[in-house]
This record gives sequence, structure tokens and C-alpha cells, in this order.
Amino acid sequence: MPLAADVTSNLLRSLKIVQSLGEAVPHGGILKAVAGIGIILLETAERVRQNREECVDIARRAAEHISMLNRLGEDDDLSEDLIERLERYHKVLEEVLKKVERLGADSSWKRTLRQSSVQDETKECLSSLNEAYQMNECANVEAGFPSISGSR
Repeated sequence: MPLAADVTSNLLRSLKIVQSLGEAVPHGGILKAVAGIGIILLETAERVRQNREECVDIARRAAEHISMLNRLGEDDDLSEDLIERLERYHKVLEEVLKKVERLGADSSWKRTLRQSSVQDETKECLSSLNEAYQMNECANVEAGFPSISGSR
């Protein structure tokens, strides 16, 4: 089922806040790039014709993770370590975007023949997103940085 318009709107707004934050903080280009790919994921999921529910679920999960980055303050300087982890997260997002585009472009007959494959790819995308996000969270705690998903 497609995301409700208000949910999509709120997620897009959160991602745009992260993009703006990327413009405000030193070395924030990676924040801007991560938020930008999140926006593309949401927009792509909303317009796909095939496997829409799966694509929307993947895009929603990515957008929720990315929107947590707005907890970084404008005064926060991004450490080299955080920048490197965000760059790795960006690469994961790029791979997920490619899979969402592929899932959304599959024709009906292919989808029928490989429904289990669609489910497997969806699970793989969600798992990749969760792993990448959790790796960032663990590294934040180990390095003594505030958790992105926790309160500051």
C-alpha cells in the first residue's frame, strides 16, 4: 500500500531538513548527499508500477533512518570517522536505490514467476539498510558521540 500523502510529506520534509543541515555544517556535503538519495528513493517508490508496496516499505525505512540525522546540530562538526561512515551508508543507499528501481520496473509476468525472489530482494534491502544504520549507531556509541537515534 502506498504511503499516505501526509507520511510521505513528513518524511520528505525531514529529509530536506537534513539536506539543509548539510549546507550549514562544515564538511556537510555527505549529509546533503545521503538526504538527497533518500528523497530520490521516496520519489522513485511513489511512482513505480510493479512491486510498489515493497518499494515503498524500503524507501520509508531508509527515509526514517536518514531523518534521524537531523538530530545533529548546526554547531556539530562532522568528524572524519562520521564522514567515512556516512559515505559507506551512502553507498548502501545507492545499491538499495538500484534494487528499488529494478523491482519497480519488473514486468508482471516476471514478477509472478519470481515472487519469492522479489520478497528475498526486499528483505535483503531492508536488512542492508538496518545493518548499515546499526553500524553507524554502534560506532557513534563506541566513539563517544551521541547516538543519532537517541536523545541528545
